[in-house]
Amino acid sequence: MAERVAKKTPAAEPGADDLEILHPEREVTIAGRRLVVREYGFIEGLRLLPLADPLIEDLRAHLEDGQPWGVQAVHAMLGRHAEAVVQLVAMAADVEPEWIDSLDQDAGTALMFWWWTVNGPFYMRCATDRAKAAMVLKAQRAGRTSTPPSSPPATETPAPSAG
Repeated sequence: MAERVAKKTPAAEPGADDLEILHPEREVTIAGRRLVVREYGFIEGLRLLPLADPLIEDLRAHLEDGQPWGVQAVHAMLGRHAEAVVQLVAMAADVEPEWIDSLDQDAGTALMFWWWTVNGPFYMRCATDRAKAAMVLKAQRAGRTSTPPSSPPATETPAPSAG
């Protein structure tokens, strides 16, 4: 007797999600406003590093402490850098910082987490790179030991030979 075989869902073509990986964007509606939250471009990312530096340092310290990550930890960490986060979110969503300031808790949290979904990997990469660089520097410093002192120069003069 023949068996009925379930149809298989066709596999996605290799590379079908390449554009999503390279340029993740999220179209969202926040407080009635349709937005595209986008990932920073290379040069834009470089330019915002001075603004994001304290946030990245906080992330690096959290990584080095080995503390578990969760929504509450990320939310608390972003809250410690609220002024910078407003500017960083505004750049990624192409909105005015004043508009972000006017959002209620639900809308503001949603926007912040969409921004983190899209740009969090950028910040984590920066923090991870810093942590790795610090480990390499520490290992280099630990590997440097002073060489033992050379033997002291001979101070005795050989006795003249009798002849």
